[in-house]
Amino acid sequence: MRDVSAEVEPNLRVLTGISQADRWPELRDAALENVFDVARSCADFTIIDCAGVLEADEELSFDTTAPRRNAGTLTALAAADTVYAVGAADPIGLQRLLRGLDELREHVPGDSIRVVINKLRSSAVGPAPERRVRASLARFGGLGDLVTVPDDRAACDQALLRGLALRTANRNSTARTAIHGLAAGLARDFGFSSRALQRVADKQGGKMREWGRLRSFRSMWRLRRAVRDIGAAE
Repeated sequence: MRDVSAEVEPNLRVLTGISQADRWPELRDAALENVFDVARSCADFTIIDCAGVLEADEELSFDTTAPRRNAGTLTALAAADTVYAVGAADPIGLQRLLRGLDELREHVPGDSIRVVINKLRSSAVGPAPERRVRASLARFGGLGDLVTVPDDRAACDQALLRGLALRTANRNSTARTAIHGLAAGLARDFGFSSRALQRVADKQGGKMREWGRLRSFRSMWRLRRAVRDIGAAE
């Protein structure tokens, strides 16, 4: 697992998915289950980012060896302890979220589902966006417990440009603060105390800052080398 996954920063690795969507037949249920088991043995927490399409291939249900179009998502849901349903904070995104939750509850227990509203902003839903979104979801979906993540586009773009995690690129980001709270709540649910989490954060703080400087230096070095190569080619 360590040989094929990329280290984003200390104690955080990423294993990417298939490079092309049309390669989905290569994702076999049994193989994915093995990958998830190995990932769990390598880390305290394993996060799987999967698509929101949940339809099962009814015509192939009798053939257990045939590949399924949505095998990745269905296998991930079956293996998950907690499922985060993420919806966009705009009128269309909220409607899709409510419809998707009904379908999601057919595959996983309702008490294991947490709702996250992403990219929260007043330009899409009006003044006091968090209050409006919470009121709408409570009225039309009966949702009272949810997490909102502000649309901190500048900080996210900065992290994307530098190739860093958000907490390393901009620790003061409002989106990072919301995500940190979400992660801390999940960790406590699995027996990690707030004090232990803070000790880990303090310990990793210096390492992450040094890692960020190293990554930034490498990115600048690659940029300068590319510029030099272009000049030589000309």
